[in-house]
Amino acid sequence: MKQPSPPALDDSLLAIAEHRANAWRVLLVRRGTQATVLEAREFPREDSTGLSNWLRDAKCGDLRVMLPASSSIVRLSTIPNAAPNLMLVALRMQAEGMFLGSIPSSRLGLAFTGDATADDRQGVIIAWPAAHVGVAVPAKLESITRYIPEPAAMLVLASGELPALRADRSDGSIAIAMRCASGFVLRATRETASEDDNVWNEGLRRSIAETALNAGIEPARVASIIAQTEAGAERVGDTVLMLDPAIRALLASQLSVQVEAAQRDAKWWREWAILLAATIVATGPLSSLATLARREQSLLPSRIERFVQHYSNPSRALRVALVAFLVLGVAPIVANWTRVQILEWKMPDEYGKFDRQQREIESRIALYSELSKRTVPVAKLLGDLACSTPDGIEIESIQISSTQGISVKAEAKAQGENSAAESVNKMAEYMDSSGVFEKTRWRWNMPDGRGIFKFDLDAAIVNATRDARIEADRDWSVKTLSQRKYGDPNADETVGGAPAANSNARADAASNSGSTRGGSNNEGAETEDESENKSNESPAAALATTAVLANADAAATPNPDATTGADAASRPMGTRGIGRRDTPPPATTPETVDPNAPKTDAGSATATPRTGSGAGGGPGGVAAANLVIPEPFTDEQLKAMTKEQARARLGELAKSKNRADLDAETRKRLAADFNRILDYLKSKT
Repeated sequence: MKQPSPPALDDSLLAIAEHRANAWRVLLVRRGTQATVLEAREFPREDSTGLSNWLRDAKCGDLRVMLPASSSIVRLSTIPNAAPNLMLVALRMQAEGMFLGSIPSSRLGLAFTGDATADDRQGVIIAWPAAHVGVAVPAKLESITRYIPEPAAMLVLASGELPALRADRSDGSIAIAMRCASGFVLRATRETASEDDNVWNEGLRRSIAETALNAGIEPARVASIIAQTEAGAERVGDTVLMLDPAIRALLASQLSVQVEAAQRDAKWWREWAILLAATIVATGPLSSLATLARREQSLLPSRIERFVQHYSNPSRALRVALVAFLVLGVAPIVANWTRVQILEWKMPDEYGKFDRQQREIESRIALYSELSKRTVPVAKLLGDLACSTPDGIEIESIQISSTQGISVKAEAKAQGENSAAESVNKMAEYMDSSGVFEKTRWRWNMPDGRGIFKFDLDAAIVNATRDARIEADRDWSVKTLSQRKYGDPNADETVGGAPAANSNARADAASNSGSTRGGSNNEGAETEDESENKSNESPAAALATTAVLANADAAATPNPDATTGADAASRPMGTRGIGRRDTPPPATTPETVDPNAPKTDAGSATATPRTGSGAGGGPGGVAAANLVIPEPFTDEQLKAMTKEQARARLGELAKSKNRADLDAETRKRLAADFNRILDYLKSKT
C-alpha cells in the first residue's frame, strides 16, 4: 500500500515554545519585515501528541524552544568594528579560547549588539554545555527543534534603565540583563533554591545589585534600582519576573500581535513577555542566538547512541538492570520449579523412578563420553579396515591404539591386472578417503620369486566413530566375499529348460561324488550351511533332483542282503545326481514309512522324498539319510556329561533337528534337548 506523502510545510512559519512546570506555552509566528504572532496556545505537559498534531495542521516545520538559564553560559567581549564575517571569525576564535573546544559548534550562539557605526561592537557568546540536558523535547519533534537561551531574550527586555530579571526557584537559575554605556550587562547565574522566602528574595536582590554595579551604576543608586525593580515583580508559582512597566509598548513596537487576548488584556503581555522577546530574537538581528541545536544536523545519533542516551538516566538504568536480573536469574529457577511441580502432579508415584532413571541416563552418557575420549570402537575399525582392503592382500596382524593409530602387517600379491604394489596403494587410498583414517603410509620388503612381498602399513585414527565413506562395491555388508567370488547362491540357473538346484549345492555334490560312487553309507554330519542351502532351494529344483532315500536308522542296521562297499564300487552307476542308483533300496522301518504314501505291490510305503544338496543319491542326501536321531536323556544323564560329551551331543542335535522328514513331536523334542544342553554349557562356562 502506498504511503501518503507528508503535507507541504510553510517555511515562513515558526513556533516559539516554553516548557513550564505543568504545561507547554506556544506562539505561532509568521516571519516578515515585522514578525506577526498568529496564535497563542497552551498544551498539557504530557500532551506531546497534541502539540505535534497542532504543528502539523498548521504546516509549521520549525520549532524553537526556550533553553533555561541554568543550562547556559554567557560571555561578553568587545570587538573592533569591521566586516560582519571578520568580526564573526574573531568572536568564534575568542569562544574557542574560552571553552578550549569543549563546546560543539551546534551548541554555541554568537551575535553582536550596539551601533553598527561605532568604533567597537559588543560580542555576545552564549554556550550550551554538552553535559546539560536542558529541556526534554518529545522524540518525534527533536528533528525540527532548535533552542533559544533565556539570556538572549533578556537582551530585548532590558530596554530601559531598570534591569530585566527572570528567576526560577525550582532550580535556582537567574537570567538578568541591564543596559549600560558600553552596551549590555548580561548574566546567567544561580542562587541556592531555599524554601525560605526571605533567603530567596535576598539572593535576587544580591544579583540585581551585582548587575547594577557591573553596568557602572553608582553605589548610591543601587538601592533605589533594587526597590524599583522589586516593585514591578510578578510571581507565578516558583517563577519570578521583574520587567519594566513600559514593556508592552516596547514589544508592541517590534511585533504585530493578532491574538484576541492581547487586545483586551494588558496583563497578557507580561505573562507572554519571554516568548514575545524570544520571537524578536529569532526574527531579528540576534537570530544567530536562536539556532542552538542539541547535536549537529549532519551527525544524527545512531540507534546505539540513542539507546545509550535513553538509558543513561540512573533511575531508568536501575529499573532495566532489575528486570534483567529477574529474567536471567529468577525466571529459570521459577520455570524449573514449575516444571517439577507439573511432573509431580502428572506422575505422583512415578516421579521418583523417573528422576532416578534420568540420573542414570545422565551418568551413563557421561561415562560413555569419557570412554569415547580414551578408547576406540575396535570392531567398527576392523570393519572399516576390511572394507578398505582390496583383493590380493592378506593381513597377518593388526595393532590398534587410540594414541598411535593403527598398524597392519600383511602380504600382497598380484590380483588380476593389478600388481601387488598397486593393491597396496589402493588400500592406502581407500583408508585416507574413508574419513576414519588419514596420513596412511606403508613400507615394503623385497618381493620373493612369486612376486609376493610383505609390507607394514601405519595410519592415524582421526574420527573413530564416524561412518566411513565406503563405495557400495567395496562394502562387505552389501556384497560378501562369497558373493564376489562365486556369485549369488540364491540365483536360479536353467539347465535343459528346467530349474536346477543352486550352484553351491551342485558344487558340494560334485566334490563328494567320489565317495558316493563307492556306495559306502557315509555317516558324516551335514553342516548347518548345507542344511540352510537345502531349505533355500525351490520346490521345483528339489523335486527335480531328489530320489527316494533310505532312513538313517535302517541304513545303519546290518543287512545280510545288502551289497558291501567293495561290490558297490565295482557295480556300474547311473547318471550323477539325476537317476536312481542301481543299489537296492534299504529296508524300511516303521519310523521311516510315510503312512500317507502310496502303497507298492509288496505292500510297503515309498520313502518320503527329501530336498537338498545331493538328493536323488548324491552324497549330501546319503549323509542326511545316515544321520541317527539322538535318543532322549534325563537331567541326571545331562549332569553326568563332561563338556566334551555335551558339545558332541549338541552337534548331533544341531544336525538332526533340521531334517526335513521329522514329525512335529520329534522336532519339538530335539529343539528342547538342544536348548537344555546349551543352557548346561553356559552354566559350566
